[in-house]
Amino acid sequence: MDESFIINRFFKPLSKNFEEALNFSDDAAVLKNLKNKNLVVSVDNFIYGVHCPKYISISYGVNRAILGAISDLSAMAAKPYCIFISVTLNKNNISTKLLKSLKQGISKALRKTNTFLAGGDLCSSSGEVSFSVTVIGEGFRKNFLHRSGAKPDELLCISGNIGDAKIGLDILLKNKKESKNLKKNYFIKKFINPPIRNDFIRMISHKVSSCIDISDGLIFDSFKLASNSECGIEISSSKIPISLKAKTILKRKHISLNDLITAGDDYELAFSVSEKNLEFIKKIGKIKKVKVSVIGKFTKEKKFLLDGKAFSGGYSHF
Repeated sequence: MDESFIINRFFKPLSKNFEEALNFSDDAAVLKNLKNKNLVVSVDNFIYGVHCPKYISISYGVNRAILGAISDLSAMAAKPYCIFISVTLNKNNISTKLLKSLKQGISKALRKTNTFLAGGDLCSSSGEVSFSVTVIGEGFRKNFLHRSGAKPDELLCISGNIGDAKIGLDILLKNKKESKNLKKNYFIKKFINPPIRNDFIRMISHKVSSCIDISDGLIFDSFKLASNSECGIEISSSKIPISLKAKTILKRKHISLNDLITAGDDYELAFSVSEKNLEFIKKIGKIKKVKVSVIGKFTKEKKFLLDGKAFSGGYSHF
């Protein structure tokens, strides 16, 4: 199979309803429908063996890569519009079965995020499978959400639960056989299918002063919000939302709370709001079926405290 055959058979069909991709017949896409709109652009890399175990199906891997990239748009309250994806495959392991699985994973992510495939690149190497996902979003308000903007006495809120994805990844790393049960294991499903909070955050963005997606761990990313806002922060561990299933794991002492709150991969949102706007935020959360928890408060004094003690920790590639 040559490159043109692969693109025409497996990638071009994914853009058939998106005329701006120009049927993949030109060197670039023309995003003419976004004229006079604010664009929000982000790029994420995803490498097998780094971001997920090597033995996970490429369908799940690429789906997770795209959803993780879209999360960056959610953090800025931008509506996803289209994606570009660069795919590198191992030249010794290219088959029709693999390519069908890749197409299936991309298609699933596009449906879930209501986006289009606008283009990308395809190559092979002797290394691991990897993706570079570029996401394009459109702004519907003049002032996007940023990692800065929180004020002293505002509340630190987060969506969803923390730690399920960490447990899912640990299960996969410890037991390769579990990669065959991706659809059955609660924790593994949380790892391979990051949540999409885009509709929720866009509905509340006018009441939110700062926001970040939790991809490098709750503690580390909360620190970024406070630091960029030139504030301190106080977090109470007892208020951090943990699922009932995760609490069971904690009771067995197979993993610690610190492990859960410093690990990455949750892709929930952490954001700051004033106390007067909290009722509205929670009301929208109920409508969109998104749990909202208040776990701390921003402070004038630039200290970063967890249960009254200085904290640090989170995921970093370096």
